[in-house]
Amino acid sequence: MKKIICIVFCHLTILAFGQESVTNNKLIRGFVFDNSYFSSIPLPVAEADIEVIGTERKTKTDNDGKFEIEVKEGEELTVTLMFSKTQKILVTDKNCYEINLNTTLIDYPMFFESKRSRRINARYYRKTVKKLKEKMETGFYNCLD
Repeated sequence: MKKIICIVFCHLTILAFGQESVTNNKLIRGFVFDNSYFSSIPLPVAEADIEVIGTERKTKTDNDGKFEIEVKEGEELTVTLMFSKTQKILVTDKNCYEINLNTTLIDYPMFFESKRSRRINARYYRKTVKKLKEKMETGFYNCLD
């Protein structure tokens, strides 16, 4: 009798832990871009905060502006960047989102640079834009749903 109770108990515990939780969460990914005062194309934003409203789930974009987060359909994302407006995105059935923050030059804080630092920065910006265009041509930033 003890063996039967032990076997039944073991089967019940295996069945109890073997259940999957039923959620409608899905993993979405996306890219965050922002206008630039030195480039004609939007540039990817690093370290932008992405948060699901009403939950504790948060993430940040990487250096290429890419993010991944687990959400449910109908939830809302907020994308926040320092010195930029907060943007809200409603999650639909899409799995990939391209978000442009559309910051204008007026929204940037004013700063003054020396002539030498402007020249160095211009060289850096040209290299950055060249690398970005190469990634765009290879399809790195394409959202294929």
